[in-house]
Amino acid sequence: MAPGPAAVSPASAPPRPVSRFSRIETELSALRDLPFKNSIPSSTQSRADFRAWVHAELGRELPPTKNEGLSHGYADLGLAPPGFDLTTTLEEALTTQVAAYYDPRSKAFRVVGDTRGEDVDGMIVAHELTHALDDQHFDLETFDGGEGNRLGLAEDERTAREFVTEGEATLMMLAWRSASGEGAGKRLGPLGVAGVRMAVAMLAAADPLELLAAARRGRSVAELSPEERRELDEMTRLPPLVSMPLIEPYFKGAALVSEVWGRGGWDAVDDLYRHPPVSTEQILHTREKFFDRRDPPILVRLPAVRPALTEPPVATDVLGELGVRAYFKTWDFPTVEVAAAGWGGDRFWVWKRDGKFLVLWATRWDSADDAKRFLASYLDTLEPRFPEIGIERAGPDAWRLPRPEGDLLHIERRGRDVDVIVGARPEEIADLRAVLLAVERRAAAD
Repeated sequence: MAPGPAAVSPASAPPRPVSRFSRIETELSALRDLPFKNSIPSSTQSRADFRAWVHAELGRELPPTKNEGLSHGYADLGLAPPGFDLTTTLEEALTTQVAAYYDPRSKAFRVVGDTRGEDVDGMIVAHELTHALDDQHFDLETFDGGEGNRLGLAEDERTAREFVTEGEATLMMLAWRSASGEGAGKRLGPLGVAGVRMAVAMLAAADPLELLAAARRGRSVAELSPEERRELDEMTRLPPLVSMPLIEPYFKGAALVSEVWGRGGWDAVDDLYRHPPVSTEQILHTREKFFDRRDPPILVRLPAVRPALTEPPVATDVLGELGVRAYFKTWDFPTVEVAAAGWGGDRFWVWKRDGKFLVLWATRWDSADDAKRFLASYLDTLEPRFPEIGIERAGPDAWRLPRPEGDLLHIERRGRDVDVIVGARPEEIADLRAVLLAVERRAAAD
């Protein structure tokens, strides 16, 4: 859901050479064994200006109709509270305590706020300049789907690619800190490699606040001011739908890239940009679903002919396994990873009809047992979600939940498929079940 970095404001200060940045460029190039094709211009940008441009970028990626549809879709599926606004929430998350960023569109490094460029923590500089280095060789804007996501990547696939870009940048900032020497002589010896691997393992065990402090401020929580800590702490309280894709790519991505690097060196890391993971499932189960055998996601598509729904949906996307985990985390489910395991593919669609929203969510699981486990776990979350409404049996493996004003939640399993309908009138259920039964579900490799 997060867009690319904010475009550069015309009000930003003009670029000026910063020798410290040039030195870090040289050191990253030596460590990564990849040359910078040209030096990266840098300048400062006010925090208000940065926020304004994040707002503009989000407006381009999430126009009002799409934002409204996705916001209602996430809320109706139980991933966000009623009244949730995706654009507003993302704007707050993307601008909170950002010290600096690299913008692939302008090819520039920006220091945000009152901090002087010379005072930005070196690890943050190394992280962002790694993005710049990768952009010069692998075109990060296209890697993320291109302008307006012209490649048509599902959000889950874009998030999987973020694990690569943020993971490598995190790995490189740790390598830069652990390496010895300076300039072109910067080297990562055996002790440095061990230090990097240890740091990656420690990241995996860190709490979200520590991860945010390291990623956005280059410091530990103990070094933050009370105001900085308060703002980052508020970010960790965002809906998991938003916070998990913004935080987890740093440490889980670093673990992925570190493993790839250990197996095949930087050439293998380069290949991640040519053959990236295509789902968050491949990241969350790296060994068995990425290294041992790449398990492609199931592509889920609406049938071309659907008399019950002749209008196109106002919004659609894929939750992926990370999104399913976010759902269960939202409702404090005790075994989030187990409930989401066995995800094979999914897609949801949102329609707006007479001012109300209808959501269909189609899923496929690796096995019937996985589908049964997901269904049982999902049913367990309905009581805390709707404490005043009882669940009724609607068939051999189907349940419904009557809601105020005639709305209805309906969930049903058929073999490996579990489908959810939210916001339908009772008399529509049979026709909508027929639509879901006709949904195409096939392996991406087919």
